[in-house]
Amino acid sequence: MRSVFVALCMLLLPGSLSASRALAQDEPPGGAEFQAPVEDGAPVEDGAPVEGGAEGEFAAPADAPPAAPVDPGAAWAQTAAGYRQFPWGVVLRVAGLALVALAWTAAADWVNRDAQIFELNYKKWNPIVFFPFVAAAIGFAFLPMPYFVRLPLVALAALGSIVPYVLLHNRSVQPHQTVLTGSWWRFLTAGLLGKLGVKVATERQAEYQKGAPVELIAMGADDANLDNVNLLKARQSPGYLLLKDLIAEMVDRRAAKVLLDYGQQGVAVRHEIDGVWHAGEARDRESADVMLAVIKTLSNLSVNERKKKQAGQFAAKYLGKKHLCPVVSQGVPSGERVQVTLITDKSRLTTYESLGMRDALQKEWEEIMAADRGLVVFSALPGGGLTTLTDVSLEETDRLMRDFVAIESVQRREREIQNINVSTFDPAAGETAAGLLPKLIRTYPNVYILRDFSDVDAAKLLMEQIEDERLVVTAIPARDGAEALLRLLQLKIPQKLFAETVTAVLYQRLIRKLCPDCKVGYPPPPDVLKKLGIPAGKVQQFFRPPKPEEIEKPCETCRGIGYYGRTGVFELLKVNDPMRQLLVQQPQVDLLRKAARASHQRSLQEEGILLVARGVTSLPELMRALKPDEKS
Repeated sequence: MRSVFVALCMLLLPGSLSASRALAQDEPPGGAEFQAPVEDGAPVEDGAPVEGGAEGEFAAPADAPPAAPVDPGAAWAQTAAGYRQFPWGVVLRVAGLALVALAWTAAADWVNRDAQIFELNYKKWNPIVFFPFVAAAIGFAFLPMPYFVRLPLVALAALGSIVPYVLLHNRSVQPHQTVLTGSWWRFLTAGLLGKLGVKVATERQAEYQKGAPVELIAMGADDANLDNVNLLKARQSPGYLLLKDLIAEMVDRRAAKVLLDYGQQGVAVRHEIDGVWHAGEARDRESADVMLAVIKTLSNLSVNERKKKQAGQFAAKYLGKKHLCPVVSQGVPSGERVQVTLITDKSRLTTYESLGMRDALQKEWEEIMAADRGLVVFSALPGGGLTTLTDVSLEETDRLMRDFVAIESVQRREREIQNINVSTFDPAAGETAAGLLPKLIRTYPNVYILRDFSDVDAAKLLMEQIEDERLVVTAIPARDGAEALLRLLQLKIPQKLFAETVTAVLYQRLIRKLCPDCKVGYPPPPDVLKKLGIPAGKVQQFFRPPKPEEIEKPCETCRGIGYYGRTGVFELLKVNDPMRQLLVQQPQVDLLRKAARASHQRSLQEEGILLVARGVTSLPELMRALKPDEKS
């Protein structure tokens, strides 16, 4: 549409200039009495230009009196005369025509988009709006007529090309969606005054715009038009406002997920906050059903399917932030279970400190990541921040002095990290990571990143590269560092080669932090200190969440939970020679753990106790987070 606007301005410009050319013509300075230049050799008379002098200089007669002083009033009058001689008429005429063309261009663009949204045959209305105005503009540009006639005619042509569509639009939409009506002008005025701090009430609000200030966005359809259709359908349902309230509640409570269990009598609601499920307010079946229909409509899922598994997503905007909302529904014996996840575009964690890693551990891991050779492994529970842990380590590693290359499936792309070259393969096309590696090896990178070692051939090729002074990075879910080593062996990679090349495992477990505004200190019992291996008198206070009787009302920060946010508990397992022998001869988790303790390597529990002693978390939370069967 910008090119259309420029073309119209170029078209209307000549007519405006021709109508105003007379105003732009000025006589030369000095009028008709200005003397022509003197030819070479001619005698110079009094008052004639001096040869070789600057333009405008004149020779004064020998007996002429001294020059009179310059009159400031005359100089001001000369400047004002020059100002009046500027072609202001041309500028104003061109500006007027340009504003008309700009307004029509914006209106034509609105017609194009609006006709597609409301399915009003945009292919028909685009030429109806475009060609009549352009034809009129061409005619008015070349017809001899005064400007005060030309401009109104051009404006009338612009308005006449838009009005027919406006009339059709207003007949085809709901009252709050009409344009150029009395309510529309009042709504527009209220919006403009609102930006100036003046609040004006307006009745122009659809039913779906009421309730929580959440904007829902349909996603998942094959094209944007179908998404718009789904959105319009969803807005007609009373469940639309219920879903807006649900999203607002999730954000306000910091819930990452909500689980809706549909039963015969009602719907149980649970929120996952900082990795722990909390009971929410139960809902009646009728209202929850209409809300679920809206969820499925926005996600382009089948509303009537209540047994088979379905997956989709929609989006929401609330408090200035956009949230992606993946949806999974599945029939269960009691009815149906629906999970809605809230993925917010938060600021990314990019440093070891932001993960919660203590300084001494940071330095140890930095040295391992800076090594020229070896196999380093990242590990965590499923959903325990494994991707973030790996990304942060790569971000913190020097990538300027060494060449990094990552091998990824096109179906599972990782976040882009600066100075890491990514090569992809497509399993659907029969491609494998192993098939990609020979070509990459010939480029001689220093560091290979293959997060999934399930391709045994690729894993073998990479471990062979370690013998040529290469560093290899991989990742695998597990419950601790020792189990991560055995899980890699279970992939059937060469056992001896793995034992020779693996260097270290960095394992992470997420743990909730105590709310800083309501945590309560208490003296730790001596027997607890002894059991934890803390010398008597070393720690004066432990901290815990407040008991109900200790507070008058729930804490506004954590909303009565007692915890706010999470941090990492880390285990750095450095593989030594005794552990290498175990990997070859007796690969058992307990034996690997004992070997690590024998070499004075701190366990997850010992690292967690440091957090308890520092008041970051509580002892009950540490026990919960380190349960063997903990899944979050």
